[in-house]
Amino acid sequence: MTQRSLRRQLAIWLVGVLSALLLVDAWYSYGDALRAANQAYDRSLSASIKGIAERIQATDQEIVVDIPYSALELFESGSSDRVFYSVGVQGASEVLTGYEGLPLPQALRPNEPVFYDGIYKAQPVRWGALLKPLYRAEFPQPVLVILGETTNSRQEVVQQLFWGEIWRKAAMVVVALLVALFATAVAVKPVEHLGASIRARPEEDLTPIPAADVPLEVVPLVDAINHHMGRIDQMIQARRRFITDAAHQLRTPLAVLNTQAEYALRQDHIGEMRAAITALHRSLGSAIRLTNQLLSLSRAEPINGLMLTRQPVDLAALARDTVIELLPLAARKSIDLGLEGTEQPVTVAGNPVLLREMLTNLIDNALRYTPSGGLVTVRVDQAGGAAPHARLYVSDTGVGIPVAQREAVFHRFFRLDSTDHSGSGLGLSIVREIVLGHGGEIHITDPQNGPGVVVAVNLPLVG
Repeated sequence: MTQRSLRRQLAIWLVGVLSALLLVDAWYSYGDALRAANQAYDRSLSASIKGIAERIQATDQEIVVDIPYSALELFESGSSDRVFYSVGVQGASEVLTGYEGLPLPQALRPNEPVFYDGIYKAQPVRWGALLKPLYRAEFPQPVLVILGETTNSRQEVVQQLFWGEIWRKAAMVVVALLVALFATAVAVKPVEHLGASIRARPEEDLTPIPAADVPLEVVPLVDAINHHMGRIDQMIQARRRFITDAAHQLRTPLAVLNTQAEYALRQDHIGEMRAAITALHRSLGSAIRLTNQLLSLSRAEPINGLMLTRQPVDLAALARDTVIELLPLAARKSIDLGLEGTEQPVTVAGNPVLLREMLTNLIDNALRYTPSGGLVTVRVDQAGGAAPHARLYVSDTGVGIPVAQREAVFHRFFRLDSTDHSGSGLGLSIVREIVLGHGGEIHITDPQNGPGVVVAVNLPLVG
């Protein structure tokens, strides 16, 4: 969503909310206006009813009703309303004076006027009623006075009050909306400047974005962008490191291959040519192994994301399969390659391809640096206690690794002076990347008896 569409969406949202609030307020404002008009007009209606009631007298033979002029002030010439009244004994079928069939109130108390709405002659009328006791034995029933007025004048007052209030509040809503939109535009300005500064950056600039001048609500977004750019920078650095390592490490093997190929082409004797091609084949195998290890090391780096695709892996079964695959290599060197440990599954959470790569490198490294007739043993089990974990040991009877260099052997392209220089120096680097990426530990120790070395790996169990 662009900044412009954000403003538009915010404007639509504000208009909708304020319109809804205005409608709700209009409902209550109309009710307030109607109550105010009724209170004002009901006072006049009450005064007229009481004026009529005061002029009702009872003699021995009859009830005398003398409606005063003051009670008929509602009949003003300028008014658009009509007035209806009646005076009669409560419960009687005929009225003493006035209109017949006026709507009656629900409940009455003596000398207390009540007001109610009704319809008379197809017109809405506001009614007032009052019971006046006569206090004579001849007329035990009180007199009911009813006076009503059509609501035209009341409605005019209600409309004036209502629309006056609505226009004032609508003007306030419009002003509030303009102020909100202006404030939004001001608040979005730093975000727009932030976007412009990011777009203006050079392509290779992945330095963190400063969050000093952005609104507090945008800081999490800036942090997320910085985190993402940091990951991209790490990936780019990993790619550059891979290209640099590959270019540096493959330059010599390719030059050797080229020299051996040129030497083979210059030979005329089939025997000398075969020897040159054999050397070429051996060098080519070393170059292929180096290339594969460089690719494995690149895959094992956590930034590539393969560590995130984990699944339950039986480390014991994986070790058995790997030992079986490498038995021919051990046989060619007359090395006794064996597997020890539990027959039960030892399940860890990991990437099966990378874990197989780890086992292959550990065992291949041990076979490579163990002399003919030696012993290489792979053991898998699990440790209990407070933090159960899987344990993998690869031990050999080779020349061993000096204690001072046991940390350095995990560095890239590091070779011991006493080792066979046909190796690339990447095997243990690959192993460490995979182990650390799986949340494990790796260290090198001495065997209990005799020469050699033991590489121990601890990995967390599933669950």
